[in-house]
Amino acid sequence: MKSSEINRSVTSEKIKIIEVPQVLDRNWVIANDSAFLNKKGKITLDFTSTTRIDSSGICFLQLIHNEYKSSGGSIVLRNISSKLLETVQSWSAPSQEMKATDKAVSKKNVFADIGNKAYLLKNEAAQALSILTEIVYWGTIGLLKKRDYRRGVLGEQMYQLGFKALGIVSLLSLLIGLVLALQTAMQLQTYGAGVFLAPLIGKSMVRELGPLLTAIILAGRTGSATTAEIATMGVGEEIDALKTMGINPIQFVVVPKFWAISITMPLLSVIAMAAGIVGGFIIATLYLDLAANMFWADLCQYISFKDISAGFTKSVLFSWLIVWIGSYYGFRVHGGAEAVGKETTASVVTGIFAIIVTDAIYSLLI
Repeated sequence: MKSSEINRSVTSEKIKIIEVPQVLDRNWVIANDSAFLNKKGKITLDFTSTTRIDSSGICFLQLIHNEYKSSGGSIVLRNISSKLLETVQSWSAPSQEMKATDKAVSKKNVFADIGNKAYLLKNEAAQALSILTEIVYWGTIGLLKKRDYRRGVLGEQMYQLGFKALGIVSLLSLLIGLVLALQTAMQLQTYGAGVFLAPLIGKSMVRELGPLLTAIILAGRTGSATTAEIATMGVGEEIDALKTMGINPIQFVVVPKFWAISITMPLLSVIAMAAGIVGGFIIATLYLDLAANMFWADLCQYISFKDISAGFTKSVLFSWLIVWIGSYYGFRVHGGAEAVGKETTASVVTGIFAIIVTDAIYSLLI
């Protein structure tokens, strides 16, 4: 973002109001150093949109505060949150603490706080949609340009994201199928309706539990790995290096993961469905003493193509959500190892929440 877009200053004769961007970092300090040449005037810094200040920004605030104080000028911090003010003051001696307006520190305006949060939410939503747009573009039309792709990267990502998750997906789906079938069989047996176990387990696994279990497992496994990988590249300045070489990071890093999980997740969902149904078959034959041919006949009779297509569509949709959310949280990381861990955790939580909400909406509509 250009400095002219994030720094709109309103200047009067003696007072200058400067809006500080969302992140006060080294780039903003360098771009706006010329605005602080008059050390005898009064400058008000508006921190309404600011959510983070790095070490360069803090050092800059301390420096201009000391210079303006010695020259007869003053620096006032307006609408700065108590957390940011505490961070700034923790870097300064008690005698050098800056003054902030009473509106920012002592008394908070509820409506202003709601407005600030809505403004930040709008920015986050715009950034998320921008990443989604780039993923869709470079994953479809951008493929025709045939550049910046590593040879064999799709097969490598399919192995990492799909094949390595095969064991855990199959095992958990089998166990869930066993438990669900057992609890259902206990109730059905009470009413002499054990023959309905096959269609019940079949529809549950094909339409709901197969894709949902696979998506939750991959959100914790693949989503967190995607976020951590991109975040680590960002902290290590590898993302900046790719941009310097003229390579789009999303095209180079995210698109192979996008297609790999789009291909492997439906296959994993089918395996999860089969494993869950096998668990139901074990309970039906051992606990309810149903004949094997009767179980499979009832299963084939009640499972329709609509059920299979619904499960397949869900699995593809969930795979896109996992890559999108993992990439979004990965690219927004700024800082060190602590920020990587924080955003990775947020990625997993948000991914699972989005998957469950999407599944509920899809089930109500379809």
